[in-house]
Amino acid sequence: MTIRSMTGFGLAEALTPSGTYRVEIRGVNNRFLETQVRLPKFTANLESRIKKEITSIISRGSISVFISCDKEQAQTRLTWDKTSVDNYMQIFQEIQNTYNLQDKISLSNLLNFSDFIKAENVSYDEEMLWEHLQPVLDEAIKLFQDTREAEGTFIINELKKIIEEITRTLEQVEKKAPQRVIEYAKVLGERVQKLIENPPDPLRMTTEIALMAERLDISEECTRLRAHIAKFYQDIEQDKPVGKSLSFLLQEMNREANTIGSKANDTEISHLSVKLKELIEKIREQIQNIE
Repeated sequence: MTIRSMTGFGLAEALTPSGTYRVEIRGVNNRFLETQVRLPKFTANLESRIKKEITSIISRGSISVFISCDKEQAQTRLTWDKTSVDNYMQIFQEIQNTYNLQDKISLSNLLNFSDFIKAENVSYDEEMLWEHLQPVLDEAIKLFQDTREAEGTFIINELKKIIEEITRTLEQVEKKAPQRVIEYAKVLGERVQKLIENPPDPLRMTTEIALMAERLDISEECTRLRAHIAKFYQDIEQDKPVGKSLSFLLQEMNREANTIGSKANDTEISHLSVKLKELIEKIREQIQNIE
């Protein structure tokens, strides 16, 4: 299944025995699935079937379905009453025979007595209406899905570019991290040298170094962030809607970026941490529209 956007549009129209149906479907992003259907009164009983068609293939988004028809349920058609025509013809023949008339009886003679022409109502039951409407609805859904897939493909391509930038930024952080420890060790050595005349308590010194080393170590955060990146690539290849799972994954990625920044104790890494969070925010904005 292709990743789909929640934004889409589909329009289909077709002539059927019960009228010309026009089906328009619009979709926008939503945390859940909401479906609104507007349709002619005489097809009101079909609403549940229409919603079932939508929910069977769409899992998230605000979907609006507009259906119109150029005819009403109570349509009329002209017909003729054969019994009345037979009676008229019999009377015409009797008159001809009685008065020995030679003129032929024609349709124009009959049309002077138009009461044998009648208009009768034509109506369709629910099953027949669904048989007429369903193909038009399915075509509109197909076009709707096509537009969602096209936009979904565009979004995924943009997300991959951002993820690649996150990976490059993380590489810069990992490259800088060891140098930061070396720089801190140098500063600490200079401080110790100044205190050599009055050396500090060795236990306290050992404790301070251990605490600082723990604080400076961001290897675990970098490893987890790389794991989240790998999971991101895995999710966008899934054959199912992934919008919600990606949203949760971004929360975890943002948590690691925040921790890297808080443990940085280094201007350059702090700036890189800010960049990571900005890139993650760009992804968050994009995936809000993924089903």
